[in-house]
Amino acid sequence: MIFLTACEDRGSLAESEFSLPEDVANSYLTFLNPQQKFSSDIFQMVVVPSGVITDSSETANYQLTLNNSSGTVINSFQGEWDQGSILDQTNTVNRHSIDLSTQTISDIQIVCSMACELFLIKDDYLYQQQQADADLNINLSIETNQLNTLNYAQQYYKAVDPNDERTTLADWKQKNGFDQGYDQHVIFRDSKDLGYGRDMYVRKNDDGSLAFFVNNFVVSVGEGDPANYGPLNLLAAAYQDFEYHLGSNAIEFSPVDEANPNSDKILKFFTFSAKDEKGIQTRLTSADLDGRGVKHMPSICLACHGGNLLPLNSDNSFNHVSLKSAKLNQLEVNSFEFKDYGYYSQSQQEAGIKQINQWVRDTYTEIGERDMAEQGRWESSFVEALANGRYGGSDFESEQYQEDSIPVGWQQTDFRPEGVENLYLQVVEPHCISCHSLRGFSAGDDDLVDPLIINGESIKLGNAINFSSYEKFISYSDLIIDYVYRRGVMPLSLRNAELFWQPPYSAPALLASFLPGFDVINEEGELQPPGLPIARLESQRLTAFPVRLNAEASYYAQDYQWRIVSGPENHDAVLATAQQSITQFTGSTEGEYIIELEVSNSRGSSTTTMSVVIDASRKLASALNFVEDIKPLLQNQSYNLRTCQSCHNSITGAAGIPVYYDDSNADLYLDIRARVNLKAPIDSLLLQKPTRHQHGGGIRFDLDSVLGSESYNTILQWIQSGAPCGDDNSTCQ
Repeated sequence: MIFLTACEDRGSLAESEFSLPEDVANSYLTFLNPQQKFSSDIFQMVVVPSGVITDSSETANYQLTLNNSSGTVINSFQGEWDQGSILDQTNTVNRHSIDLSTQTISDIQIVCSMACELFLIKDDYLYQQQQADADLNINLSIETNQLNTLNYAQQYYKAVDPNDERTTLADWKQKNGFDQGYDQHVIFRDSKDLGYGRDMYVRKNDDGSLAFFVNNFVVSVGEGDPANYGPLNLLAAAYQDFEYHLGSNAIEFSPVDEANPNSDKILKFFTFSAKDEKGIQTRLTSADLDGRGVKHMPSICLACHGGNLLPLNSDNSFNHVSLKSAKLNQLEVNSFEFKDYGYYSQSQQEAGIKQINQWVRDTYTEIGERDMAEQGRWESSFVEALANGRYGGSDFESEQYQEDSIPVGWQQTDFRPEGVENLYLQVVEPHCISCHSLRGFSAGDDDLVDPLIINGESIKLGNAINFSSYEKFISYSDLIIDYVYRRGVMPLSLRNAELFWQPPYSAPALLASFLPGFDVINEEGELQPPGLPIARLESQRLTAFPVRLNAEASYYAQDYQWRIVSGPENHDAVLATAQQSITQFTGSTEGEYIIELEVSNSRGSSTTTMSVVIDASRKLASALNFVEDIKPLLQNQSYNLRTCQSCHNSITGAAGIPVYYDDSNADLYLDIRARVNLKAPIDSLLLQKPTRHQHGGGIRFDLDSVLGSESYNTILQWIQSGAPCGDDNSTCQ
């Protein structure tokens, strides 16, 4: 309060409306794969009585309701049964369609007058079968993002706080020893993370565990307005004006098993509300950290902390690989704002920040020393070297943070292009490295693949995702163009993206100058932030009629237009709907067709084409399933000289690999589903990994070969069809 009344009239800070322009990037603090439960398609719902109706005069009924995420009713159906009602999924009288490609449905609720069952079916494949509870109700969740739900957050807190000892900030502080004091206290504004004024307290306990809590301050001028995250927040934090206290975050680095103090330490994230009328800060399952919408824990934290989030296990527990995947970020002094003078100036806090960064570096070493065979093991050597370089060496000899430190893999050499160090200092260091250095797995880092020749040098690209060298970074040039310029999902935090795209776009222009084949410009030939419509399809499809065409991988598309450009002479092929994101392509004439897709929005339009080769002898896409078609492809030695299972197995496979594809994995189907993208099938890791050099096992599906193209198409069409499992109860659970 003091700092604001001393500066200007408080009334000028009254909140004003802020509306986000159309066709701009707006996907932050979340993961690229939405992990849908169901594909965007048309499903059939069949509601039947659980028992036989014996009296010919007796009838029973049900009410079926479709709701959106806010609880608003989208549609409802009624039905009834009599003595002749069919009691299984073949019932056609009590059957209703649900189109998930055009409707955003959150859940299905059914109220029955007698015991009943729901069958959810697609192309005669049974996706879900549910029975009514004791109150004769059925509730089915149609989750569009399994990583961003209340249940996901609840299961995370159950994993990191099994005894509910941290449900308030006060309890968390006591659990972590803050009733005995703290070791470091710093205040700054994090200009490239969330823009908050940060009032941070750190404690290191005798068992080596670390604990951080941060009071966050935001002087809001309008909901969602970027001006909320400016310099005033630093003053609010420095003066600890709790009128502008948004809430608090807490992180601890402590044993994963609280009953075993010798178990591996992991990061545990907590979010707490601002104080209520009783002064209590309550633990939250969700928060709007950047003004772009409420998101659930822990994805809003792990997105920037090197986390590898996977859906919940089959027993609803939190995935163990995900639980152990997060790491601490270094405090990057060059991205902070400090008071110009006094106790909270940079010079006065430099020593405290250095101590914190040294403790953070030590957690990297500890995590990196885990068992080499541990699933999802992380390789820490690069980020340790990065942290050491910022302070003059492994002993942190320098008293000040060295913001111009350049890792060995980014230093200028004869075989690297001129200006590579400037690329690192102007683009990679401020916008990429803090998150990417925490990513990747140790499996296949160097020993599984033959090196590539880049700029005349022999380079191995295993674990390239950590960007530890220019060569690893630039090997992703096509994805960098896609994610940064076309899609706008990197940088992953909103404040960082705002800094990156700050006019006159010097950082985007510098980066673009290093990217071969860069072509993302508007109609005037100018570089601009993401928002241009981008039509995206796979290049080729090998299949039989009918063909499901999916354009949902396109970016910023508001309108769609499909066309058959060419086909065999006198063909009879047609498109069911030409102006929707998903359409059906049918006919009877075999041969090659060229299909065109045009997408558009207020900024313009974009067109792409794909080849569809129709062969009536091929298995229908809707008939593919995991048990009969995908599992053998991943495991069967006849498909490839070295199959996916060769490395992805628990006995002789690559040490530290995050997922096993052999039969020792009881959750194999669920683990595969976690690596497919039902909304945008061509973006599935199950397709991207084996077709890229950066895959720890090298390229397994060579798309220039018949075998590689066949394998790719089989998996793609299976995903397009909703990734059904099949009829093997042991695999499909």
